[in-house]
Amino acid sequence: MDKQTLGITVCREKALKKIPPFYEAPYFLQLAQEGKKWGIEVFVFVPMDINWRERTVSGWTVQSHATWVKATKPLPSLIYDRCYYSNQKQFNEYQPYIKRLRTDPQIHLLGTPLKGKLQTFDILKRNDNLHPYLPPTILYQSAKEVFLFLEKYRGALVKPNGGSHGRGVAAILPQSTGYQIRGRDQMNRPMSRHIKSKEELTSWLNSFINHSRYLVQPYLSLYTPDRRPFDIRILIQKNEQMQWEITGMAVRTGKPQSITSNLHGGGEAVSIQTFLETHYSRQDIASILSQLTRISQQVPQTIEAYHGNLVELGLDIGIDQHGRIWILEVNSKPGRTIFIKTGELELRERAVQLPIRYAHALLEQ
Repeated sequence: MDKQTLGITVCREKALKKIPPFYEAPYFLQLAQEGKKWGIEVFVFVPMDINWRERTVSGWTVQSHATWVKATKPLPSLIYDRCYYSNQKQFNEYQPYIKRLRTDPQIHLLGTPLKGKLQTFDILKRNDNLHPYLPPTILYQSAKEVFLFLEKYRGALVKPNGGSHGRGVAAILPQSTGYQIRGRDQMNRPMSRHIKSKEELTSWLNSFINHSRYLVQPYLSLYTPDRRPFDIRILIQKNEQMQWEITGMAVRTGKPQSITSNLHGGGEAVSIQTFLETHYSRQDIASILSQLTRISQQVPQTIEAYHGNLVELGLDIGIDQHGRIWILEVNSKPGRTIFIKTGELELRERAVQLPIRYAHALLEQ
């Protein structure tokens, strides 16, 4: 067993016509360069390529000139799961392989991936201190749930239980002439349409959701004064002392009249200090930062208590037009692009260093 190798699992992306054939290669290259300082080799592989009889695996490693080369190596004892699933079919395809890695007694996964959004919210609800920050969330079973939310709130939001990057998220807003629908389809394309009746809305929901696992939440007014949607991304990671720390915070703003601020959907990034100073008073900023810090301390501990070991989390936080703070999403495989886009390269560098330092601490054990 190779004790000084950090394995990274990825999904095989057949559509990519480049070498190496997986997403996040620039991030993994930075991990490899950081790993060299600690005597750790980074080895990227697809779980399906493991030879369990010989406990070897074919994958990719980085040569000295920052080029990726194919190799076959002993199956690493320490593995960082960065598989991103583009749809439910791909998720189902990979799960038996990920489960085998997770249950192998000779393998330590850096963190157990979170399940769906609803399961994560159910865990967070067990912490009374987090209750004020959790929007009401139920599983979509029929259009009936949406109509209940439309009666109780100013609008409803439907989103996939396991989706990412804003795909398949839609806001449903009542109007005097029916319902306005705005959001992004399953291909992450902007959509907007007007529906005249309950019957037509029911038919649209059945077609849009199409037996997928979806959630219903109130539609929250998470906008700047000029009607740009925004949210705050907080990156929390374990350090070499195996303690949680807040690596950084940044703000994503979407296009005017959009309902999502995701960077994959055309959003922009700005430093949190710049954003807050533009839109809030000094007193409000102090209160917001205090609450964000408190949430960032409570969420990882709560999830680990009921879910199991984690290495990092991305929190998406919203602030509505009344100044109330909401936890929108928790992601166990957060990206780091936002810190490049804000120009905060020292935060990006820290975000790369911590997984390697945490891995090194585990290998030393």
